[in-house]
Amino acid sequence: MTFTLLAADPGHGLLAAATASRSLAVGNAVIAVDPAVGAVASQAWTNRALRARMLDALAAGRVPAEVMAEVPRWDEGAALRQVAALLPDGRGEARTGEGTTPWAGAVVRPGVVAVGNLLTGPEVLDAVVARFGALSSATVEGADGDPRTATTADDVLGAFARRVVAAMQAGEDAGGDRRGRQSAAVVVSRRRPERAHPPELEIDLRVDDAAEPLRELARLLETQLAG
Repeated sequence: MTFTLLAADPGHGLLAAATASRSLAVGNAVIAVDPAVGAVASQAWTNRALRARMLDALAAGRVPAEVMAEVPRWDEGAALRQVAALLPDGRGEARTGEGTTPWAGAVVRPGVVAVGNLLTGPEVLDAVVARFGALSSATVEGADGDPRTATTADDVLGAFARRVVAAMQAGEDAGGDRRGRQSAAVVVSRRRPERAHPPELEIDLRVDDAAEPLRELARLLETQLAG
């Protein structure tokens, strides 16, 4: 009962995951980013343990399509799950179990995987992907409000994070979770050469219970970037 975006910017070495739902504390259950490995999501009738299984498989050299094929072997309730994985180089894949509540589906493009279930319709994910594609991680807003080219690594990371949250808001505006809205989360990291536990993340923000969780998430993001 969630929609989620996994995104990669291979040119700048960035990874992100964002999610929103009419469920409490969705960020605690659905998304995970390992800066050395990739980004994953497990949702619908969520099996949280699948996140670690997917990341470990990616770390072992499996590609996302292979990881998706392994889910039924790992999880006897796979028909109720919706899972996705994205590598730092932009290769991604998703799997929607046949028992997932409609509307459910996925959009996979180079550098982007959008998945959702119990949505108002496919227009939600279409809006997420279209908005993400319409923005750029190399453009930031100047002090005068006009766009300018990002010149520092922090500028690029901030622009990428804003791009991900704006894409999620576009999905919400297109209908989102058909039950309503309650929580949202975003994680953004720079790619790292080695795994660490817990992972080193540049941005890890959650709104667990709010009337407009994605707008509140955008506010928190701006607060962090201004610091």
